[in-house]
Amino acid sequence: MQLSRKSGGFTIIELMLVILIVCILGALVALTASGVQARNRNGDRQKDIDALRMQLESYYAGHDKYPTSDNLSDAAWRSVNTPRLQNGLIDDPRWDIGVTACTRDSKPVFASHPASNCYSYQVTASDGSVCNNAKTPCAHYTLTAVLEGGENYVKSSLN
Repeated sequence: MQLSRKSGGFTIIELMLVILIVCILGALVALTASGVQARNRNGDRQKDIDALRMQLESYYAGHDKYPTSDNLSDAAWRSVNTPRLQNGLIDDPRWDIGVTACTRDSKPVFASHPASNCYSYQVTASDGSVCNNAKTPCAHYTLTAVLEGGENYVKSSLN
């Protein structure tokens, strides 16, 4: 009795099944990686806001007022008045020059209201009015980062 041998190749159905499985696995890996990256960026945002808050409270302890938004957005002012505040802390991990809500002269600045890919800094006088530190000292602030997923991470002044 003689057994007949099949040729050693794969059928088209077998090849298509393998390709489908590889595509599904690739999609799962890509989705998982993007979720991990988003969580890492959100963690960076939270660390940045916490570090900014510490620097603002340190500044307040020495000057009895908080900096204005223009002060805090100015790299030259920061280097003199808050030397521990690293320039990279004021830009969101996804900030780029095209984000108009927090870009001035091609550099990152604080947005006036919470916005994606920006950190926002709102500062007011003790009565909630506009402050300028010349006539009206800045007494309260709110720092906000918009996390990927839509939630806001908010820190306010301690006083």
